[in-house]
Amino acid sequence: MRTEELIQENNRKRELLNEENEKYYSGLLIYIRTSFNKSEQETEEILMEVLDHLLEAQAEGRTAEEVFGHDPKAYAQEIVGELPTALPKEIIKLLFMSGSTFLGVFAFTSGLLATILSYGFNIGEPVYHFKLGSLAVGVAASLLAVYLFVYLLLNYIRRAAFREVNKRKELISAFLIGGGSCGLFVAGLYFMPSFGVSIDIPVYWLIPSGAVLYGIGKWLEKKKS
Repeated sequence: MRTEELIQENNRKRELLNEENEKYYSGLLIYIRTSFNKSEQETEEILMEVLDHLLEAQAEGRTAEEVFGHDPKAYAQEIVGELPTALPKEIIKLLFMSGSTFLGVFAFTSGLLATILSYGFNIGEPVYHFKLGSLAVGVAASLLAVYLFVYLLLNYIRRAAFREVNKRKELISAFLIGGGSCGLFVAGLYFMPSFGVSIDIPVYWLIPSGAVLYGIGKWLEKKKS
């Protein structure tokens, strides 16, 4: 069964769990899925095995704690330790997929907005003026920032998988940290000196460019499943 099919089947079967078992299993699922450098196919297969085992136990009147123990985090760590590491090419494909999708959405929305403002309302210039060196550094830095943010977000989700959290407090903290980090990042790009060959790009060119990049990202996602 393919990864996408396993995920859909997992979602369907989880609805059969009672509230107590579903809470226990959801913690396992979140912790295991947010583990890094693990084969996604193997991850979903082991999650399905755990879920099937739990459903069988539930039918017999047993709880998740009785089956897997009173420390779900320790059990999840044990499972993660046995999962095979993802191949380098799988990791590279994942990075290209997420990078293409992010750049595609950013280019498309930026180009569309700039085109509407410049040609429809005569606001802003119809041509973007870039320095090739600065553009390359900016794109690389943007991708690095996105990857770092996702890494930190997944780490946070893993830590919160087995504990009760104050959602309002956590949301405010995440907003302040994320907003502050983005502010520093944007400031760094703004004050970065321009260098490299000058290029001029009509703003509407970003629309098809963004669509192509997004399409590449979705194609890689489909190939990954």
